[in-house]
Amino acid sequence: MTTEETRNMAGSYYKRIGDGHRNAVRRPNIKCMDMDRVDRSLRRMINHANKNGDCIIPGTGGYYRPVPGDPVDELEYREYRKMEDSRVHDIIIKNHMMDMAFENRRREAGYAAQIRDKREAAGAE
Repeated sequence: MTTEETRNMAGSYYKRIGDGHRNAVRRPNIKCMDMDRVDRSLRRMINHANKNGDCIIPGTGGYYRPVPGDPVDELEYREYRKMEDSRVHDIIIKNHMMDMAFENRRREAGYAAQIRDKREAAGAE
């Protein structure tokens, strides 16, 4: 399947995404050949839409635009947001720990260089 075919197939899923959980569109079956690429393309389209004023969530029945006032939609929306907030928090913690580890490595390399320089200077005397 070409990139254009993948994008077109993902677009056909995207166009069918409706309002409310009753109009949810199931994700492509990634067990079928090339459908994992279609699924990734669809998720990119949804991500782009959500960054540009849309509101599409992956509910229990598939992707849909939650309807305010519908108890199921509101519950799934809150659950999805909670999950996304947790991911954000996890990424922030991970980045902070990586920064600390990187700086520790920088200090260790500097300390090792100081020790090496002292040994070399003592050996030259």
